[in-house]
Amino acid sequence: MKLATIALLGILLLASLPSMMADEKAAGPAGAGQVALAFTGGSAYTTATGGVCIWYPVLLGDLNLGSLFESLSGAPKVDKEHAYLIWVSDFSGVQLQPFTLPPSSPGTSFFLQLVSTGTATIYFSNRPDTRQWGNLTDRSSWGAPVATFVRKAGMFQSADGGWSGTMTNSAELVSSKPFKLNGKTFNFRDLIPNGMTCFETGSGIGNNFGDDEAGTCIAIGGGQ
Repeated sequence: MKLATIALLGILLLASLPSMMADEKAAGPAGAGQVALAFTGGSAYTTATGGVCIWYPVLLGDLNLGSLFESLSGAPKVDKEHAYLIWVSDFSGVQLQPFTLPPSSPGTSFFLQLVSTGTATIYFSNRPDTRQWGNLTDRSSWGAPVATFVRKAGMFQSADGGWSGTMTNSAELVSSKPFKLNGKTFNFRDLIPNGMTCFETGSGIGNNFGDDEAGTCIAIGGGQ
């Protein structure tokens, strides 16, 4: 082998060392407006005007379900009892009077609720089966906080008296820290450094105490 070839191989090897030594990350940044995660969960009302919203991601960057949920019998168990990550946010809302003009029906079933600005925390646990759900204010067993957000105000809109509807709001990422997810280092700041805007649909038909919810969140671009 020629000396020049040996030297070139040495240079290439040295150049590759940083990437070989670096800890592999589980996600890169999502582009502005790109889908960053999808979720499902629900809200439990603890007062007449507010309560707590809890959901877990079923899509997060390019991670598969096996990275997000504990496996049973070789397959991921997709429910809150086996989700490594859960979003938790206390909320309160104020019902608004819909704008009406004749010939609008005086008995309209249109329902509006302004959900105030609040905070949200994402918890991580590598043993989600040990979480205790009996008291929603006691979160000591829910895992380590790995990301915190300021959840901006939004409006819940319903055409059936509040039984079901939609809401859009943004969540600004305030802090995050790295953690291990399926053997890889994950940090929400790597995926959504500026936070996310979420589009949510909820339904509480047949349940006066809470809603079932699902939605999709897109990354907020820099400077927004």
